[in-house]
Amino acid sequence: MVTCLAELPEPIDDLLIAGGETIWRAGPLKKGANLCHGTAGNGYAFLKLYKRTGDEKWLAYARAFAMHAIAQSEADCVAHGMRRYSLWTGDLGLAVYLWDCLKAHAAFPTLDVF
Repeated sequence: MVTCLAELPEPIDDLLIAGGETIWRAGPLKKGANLCHGTAGNGYAFLKLYKRTGDEKWLAYARAFAMHAIAQSEADCVAHGMRRYSLWTGDLGLAVYLWDCLKAHAAFPTLDVF
């Protein structure tokens, strides 16, 4: 929700920030590193909040989730003997998220750019 609503001009910052804090407190998802209901997907909320507020804390949170997602991806590769190559459920989506973390950019694939 944070990722989708962060571009709205309405004064909903308190709600968005509360959502971001909830994601941070919950921590990275166990499902995996991917965009679709995974650590990278949730991490985009932090990038969106960084873009909206300029608060460096959100960029640090995004990058912390990125590091965890890398470890998740590596563990999945070892467990399954192969990488996953789709955008939504694989390492391609994770790679896009990692790049956006490096560039401090918040463009969620297919929602913001296609």
